[in-house]
Amino acid sequence: MKTLHLVLKSKWYDKIASGEKTSEYRACTPYWNKRLSYLCRDGAHGADDYARYSNYDGWDFTPYCEYSRVCFHRGYTNQTMVFEINKVLITTEPNDLGLDKCWEIKLGKRLA
Repeated sequence: MKTLHLVLKSKWYDKIASGEKTSEYRACTPYWNKRLSYLCRDGAHGADDYARYSNYDGWDFTPYCEYSRVCFHRGYTNQTMVFEINKVLITTEPNDLGLDKCWEIKLGKRLA
């Protein structure tokens, strides 16, 4: 069971802690594509292939994601909280980043 560690600004950390925000978003960049999907590691696709093609919009990467939980860090402090990851997908829905397409990490139950 691997844990994804993400550092957040206090504004976003507080929104997640209060339950107001139930998803975390990351841009479709080679860095996040490699960390969050299986397609980069199976040798059949380049790091950006699925980010370019619309047939991956909304595709559920959860079965292939190596992370089962996420630990949020409030800035670079020792204040943290841990959540289960319910789903990892590429979305075109409105998001915090203001991007047309990005990764969405849907949060489950708070663990710590």
